[in-house]
Amino acid sequence: MPTLFRKIRKVLLSQNRFTKYLLYAIGEIVLVVIGILLALQINTWNQETSNRKEERFYLKKLQVNLVQDTVHLSARTRQLNYTLDSLNSLEAQLLDQNLKEFKSENMFAGLITLFRIQPQTSTFDNLISTGKLELISNQSIIDSLFNYYNDINNYTNQQLAADETYTRQTIGPRLMGIKGGMFNGLKSSLSKEDEIFILNAIELRKLLINGIYQSYLTSLHRNKNIYKMIASEIEPNIE
Repeated sequence: MPTLFRKIRKVLLSQNRFTKYLLYAIGEIVLVVIGILLALQINTWNQETSNRKEERFYLKKLQVNLVQDTVHLSARTRQLNYTLDSLNSLEAQLLDQNLKEFKSENMFAGLITLFRIQPQTSTFDNLISTGKLELISNQSIIDSLFNYYNDINNYTNQQLAADETYTRQTIGPRLMGIKGGMFNGLKSSLSKEDEIFILNAIELRKLLINGIYQSYLTSLHRNKNIYKMIASEIEPNIE
């Protein structure tokens, strides 16, 4: 093709047909420009297709992480509810003056149970560290993920840290000092000071646990909303 163009130029110049040569030269330049623009357009289209394919890959991995979190959050909320019921039962038994033995040897378990979870952030962390977060075209998904992980890793973890510190440094050592051991099941083994301490500990723990419970419910709600947002991005693009 270039050889053909050169021959045409030579013929036009040899015949002193400058005007036609000029028009031909302009036309040749236009064709070259069009060719370049088409090549750029094709390259852009290929890159965009590749980006959307990679985006769907990461969106699906984010969904997997969210499902894993849902399982852990749901289990923790059930555990928190059970612990609150256990503490209410312990409180009622402590206040029952006619009761000589606790209904279970594990009645104090609710005072020392911990509730921390570790959110699955592997995909989100990978997107940030590799600079590929911009592949996610829906900004609402990005913002929601930041809020979701930030709340769990900061606000909720502060609540958990306060509960764990109180449990390990205050409740645990005091229960370990109960006459006959904390799992002997005998209410009579408690001194009056023990009963007062435990009743106060129950009230404070219920306050802490209710705060953690509400935080986990909020995270669970956000989790499900983000999952739905991601699903709406993936489903229209299923091939």
